[in-house]
Amino acid sequence: MSEKERELAIFHLCKSLVDLLGEEQAIADLTLLYKRHPEMFKNKDEVKEVIEKVVSEPEIIIKNPSPMSEKDYIAGKKLNDKKMGEVGVRQDENIVKIFHANEKNVKKLKQLDKKEVVYKQPMVGTPTSYTQAQSLDERLVDNNISSTATDIIPQSATSLENKTNLTKVSESALKRMQQKIDAVAQKGFKKDNNKDKGVER
Repeated sequence: MSEKERELAIFHLCKSLVDLLGEEQAIADLTLLYKRHPEMFKNKDEVKEVIEKVVSEPEIIIKNPSPMSEKDYIAGKKLNDKKMGEVGVRQDENIVKIFHANEKNVKKLKQLDKKEVVYKQPMVGTPTSYTQAQSLDERLVDNNISSTATDIIPQSATSLENKTNLTKVSESALKRMQQKIDAVAQKGFKKDNNKDKGVER
């Protein structure tokens, strides 16, 4: 491949990758990466987009199971409900290269957990231990539950009688309404029967 055919791009790495690789940026040959997986990407821009999303904020980083150098890692990230991005980054002599990029079924992200994990993004908003969760529950109970005796509001006998009368009125109104519906339904049923008498079946 000639230099003219190559499209190189530089990517800024997240802090975890910087700590592992010792460099803040990595270079990728987008043309080469696209040619390796044309079935996964529409074009080189899509390859670039996946790499940017993964290396800027990976969910997991593992040691490459087939390393070509001492500092050789695979980073993964969920892109959407169906796809995950996977990017391979390695220190190659004096330069950090992105040697691998693809999209896979999001279920493959869990398989990375079974490898030698060197970084995993913490879950946001979840307690990190049972003790934290238990402590939170106790504070919620202490702050939100008060004595039941002070929360009961006594009602006068007349307000209870009024509610009972409303219920009786509602029941009688409901009966009248049901009788009207039945009467209309009977009239409609008789008309429909008369129409059907002349129809052959």
